[in-house]
Amino acid sequence: MKKAEITQFYPWSAEYVVAHALWRKSRGRRPSMSYRGERNPRKALCLAIRMGDEEFEDVVVREVNDDSFVREDGWTFGIQKEWKIVPRPGDIARFYGRGIGSIVRGLDINGVECFYRTEEQQAGENARQRRDFESKERAEFEKNRGSLDEKYQKLPEVFKKRINKFRTNNPDFRWKYEAYEMFCCEQAIIIAAAIGKRLFDDVAAEDLSFDDAKKAIIDKTFSAFKEFYDMPWEKQKELVPDIDDGHSGNTFGFSMALAQFYVSDQLDAIVSLYGALAPLVGSEDYGCVARA
Repeated sequence: MKKAEITQFYPWSAEYVVAHALWRKSRGRRPSMSYRGERNPRKALCLAIRMGDEEFEDVVVREVNDDSFVREDGWTFGIQKEWKIVPRPGDIARFYGRGIGSIVRGLDINGVECFYRTEEQQAGENARQRRDFESKERAEFEKNRGSLDEKYQKLPEVFKKRINKFRTNNPDFRWKYEAYEMFCCEQAIIIAAAIGKRLFDDVAAEDLSFDDAKKAIIDKTFSAFKEFYDMPWEKQKELVPDIDDGHSGNTFGFSMALAQFYVSDQLDAIVSLYGALAPLVGSEDYGCVARA
């Protein structure tokens, strides 16, 4: 190991400590560097070797705000009060993990540890967080169980069949997903009632037989729902006053799909349509299909 070769590493990194020790050894000398607060050179070298975590990315800090900093690639990361260092523009942030979109399990700023977990430790932390989350979700469900039961009893039979399918296929459906699914079903019924009434009023003026009127409503359903979907929110709220203000894009789109099936008398489709959160959690986990 030549001394010039050492400069390819950041001077605070584990790689630098190991390379420096190899260079010293080639000259018949002992390790001389500290690392991560360990001042004993031998122990520091052992620590650097153990820190042979190759799953990391070094990024320059571009900007620092009160409670976060911005990386050179534009991604923002929160700053915690318990860190031993506050990042500054130009610092090197080493992120441990699989990269953008994955959990950050460690962070150094110029070699000073902010926090760090091995893959095994991170897996344990993930499991703990899941347990805590599930415990809170179960408690929230038990708190609202009576209300959900009342809402279920008020559903039209076809929507009860839909809920029953998920309950049967997934024993955890009620506490995990039922509140979300129930919201979409209730909103679908509200939307269907409003749009269905408009279609009925239009057809009633044509003096058609019952069967012809029903067919006319079904024929006009798609265009009526597309027109409603394309309206600005204020207009949608005017036409359907009881529509909830707290919709996400997913709940609104899903409620619209169920409502359109309801108005067009596609009752089997209401029962068979995949769950509202199935695209995110998977059809088997949600209860769209029976588990093996």
